[in-house]
Formats: sequence, structure tokens, C-alpha cells
Amino acid sequence: MQIQQLWVYSTRAQRARSVLVLSLSVCLYISSARAASVSPEAKTIFRKRCTACHTFGKGVKIGPDLKGVNERRNRDWLLAFIQGSSVVIQRGDPTATKLFQEFKRERMPDWTDLSAEQIDGLLAFFAANGPEQKDPDERDATTATAEEVRKGQALFHGDMRFTYNGQACATCHQALDQKGLEGGTLGPDLTDFYRSYQDKAVTVFLRRPCFSRVPEVSQDRYLTPEEIFFLKAYLAQASKLHQTSNLVNASRLAKGGAERR
Repeated sequence: MQIQQLWVYSTRAQRARSVLVLSLSVCLYISSARAASVSPEAKTIFRKRCTACHTFGKGVKIGPDLKGVNERRNRDWLLAFIQGSSVVIQRGDPTATKLFQEFKRERMPDWTDLSAEQIDGLLAFFAANGPEQKDPDERDATTATAEEVRKGQALFHGDMRFTYNGQACATCHQALDQKGLEGGTLGPDLTDFYRSYQDKAVTVFLRRPCFSRVPEVSQDRYLTPEEIFFLKAYLAQASKLHQTSNLVNASRLAKGGAERR
């Protein structure tokens, strides 16, 4: 009898563990699928069209806080309202009418140029709490691994292509690395660029092309956030190498002077 009871308890425990593992797997799958569904342009749409009137998780601004909007409204309603809030209000939709009155009759612009796919991407961005997540390029370059620095070096010198097919930095610039000073001389030497301007300023600079050129100016992209971080990591290393080299040279000069005395 006791053996049978132990077998039953063991079987139940195994089933419970299996259910737990399956539940965790489903949650991880849903999370990864949700992250993968986020459109690359969703953050740009949010920044350019939403942030003037809305926050995400920081309370009411001119319009309502957009955090949790997917739970408060269904997808079809959001699609219709984003593309044409005036139409939804005019037909007497109770939710739209209530919002119109609540927010002092400030009507959201009709974003008729946004496709259903773009709006789905924006809603997926909200569902994944995208506005609260930092882009990879916001990491401080000094935290980079050796592999990330290597990728930055490959991008800088053209050994690895940029996602949007921009020209390699070494076409116009040079920077110091373990091999010495390499690259073009049309633009300034970038060896001390990172040390001179520091992380945040370098990030902002790299988010836009150095000057108007094809193909970067033909689209609303330049470097990916990952590419910006890799380049920052390489330039941070170049600055560090140069600084170390200067210190070594200064030490040698000081030692030589002391010996002559």
C-alpha cells in the first residue's frame, strides 16, 4: 500500500514538473515571438508622432498614457482611431466621444498615411514595452567585450558591411589600432574622437550620416543601434591605445632626461 502511494505521489510530482516546464516554455516562446514581431520603424513612428502628446508609463500628457493601451482597447478600434480619430468621433463611438470630452476636445491627428502593418508594428512595440527599453547604442562603449570591439574594427575598415550599405569609415577617416594608424585622410583622424566627446555625444553623432551621401540619405536609417555600439567600442579602444602610447612615450622621455642628468 505504501509503495503504491509513493508511486502515485511520484507520478503526480513528475506531472506537475512537466506542466511547469511546459508553461515556462510557452511563456518564453510568446515573449520571443512578441519581441520578433516589433517593427524596426515602430520606435521612429513613436518618437516622431506620439511623444508630443503621449507618454509611456509616465502619466497623462496632452493625451492618455499609452502604456497598457493594448489591454484597454481592441486592435480594430485602435487601428480605426489612429488612422482617423475624427471619423470615429463623428460616428458617435462612445469610447472616442468620452476621450474627446475628457481631454478638453483635443483631437488626435488622423494618421491616414500609416498602414495597418505599421500600426500593428507600433502596437507590438507598446506590448513589448519598447519605449522603456534602451537601444544597444545607449550602452557605454567601455563595457564592450573583445568580440564587440573586433566587430567595430571590421565595420570601420570595411571588412564587414553595414546593414544599410553605407561606406566604411576608413574610406575617409583613420584611427589607431594594434596595427598602427590606418584609413583614409579625406576626413579628420578619429583616434581621439571618443575621448574628446565622450559616449553620449559620439552616439548622437553616429545616428546621422557624416554628410549627405547615398544610400543613407535616401531612407530614414543610417547605422543600426548595434553597429553604432560596435563602432563606439572600437573608437573607445583607439582613444585608449593612443593615451597609453602617449604615456609610454612621455615616460621614456622622462627616463632619458634623468639618465642624461
